[in-house]
Amino acid sequence: MLELLHAARVLDRAGFLPASDGNLSARGDDGRVFITRSDVEKRALTEDGFVALSLDCKSSPGASSEWPMHRALYRARPDVNSVLHVHSPFLTAFACAHRIPSVNLLAESCASVGPIVLVDYRAPGSEELAQALLTASMTAGVYLLANHGAVAVGAKVREALHRLERAEFLAHVEWLATALGGGVPLNAASIRELQRGRGDRC
Repeated sequence: MLELLHAARVLDRAGFLPASDGNLSARGDDGRVFITRSDVEKRALTEDGFVALSLDCKSSPGASSEWPMHRALYRARPDVNSVLHVHSPFLTAFACAHRIPSVNLLAESCASVGPIVLVDYRAPGSEELAQALLTASMTAGVYLLANHGAVAVGAKVREALHRLERAEFLAHVEWLATALGGGVPLNAASIRELQRGRGDRC
């Protein structure tokens, strides 16, 4: 819970969670998922702003409307123990343009963000959106929801948070690099070296 509260503060200060947008969750040791309640401002989030749900629950009146998406990821991906959904400016801009920032532009993103994939538009909160994520990828670190926002997953809250921060920074850098004629990706040899050092994440 403390990690989720920390993530909420970091993401809010970064401008990733306007108004009551976004939703955060983590899988507990007992298998239940702690997810933010519906219509809660993350800037003043406390433990009362979460609800604990079993993955057998298809819906809950108090939970975020995006529970189906979180539930689908946890059920399908045992490697995922945290799901963070935000509306960060640059990743959302890429999602609205139906484009994916290149993780190979920056060593840090190549080594630690994991694949970034674009998910076809489906209505927020719908089962169709939940299934669209799984159809897009079962291994992505970051999902861009077309015309909507971004989702990062991780084995821990910290990993999901860092993936979001680095992916947003990457999107911002790629955006700025276009003014200089476009970024130049890392070459294949550099990527292989990163893969040897950090694992095959590029």
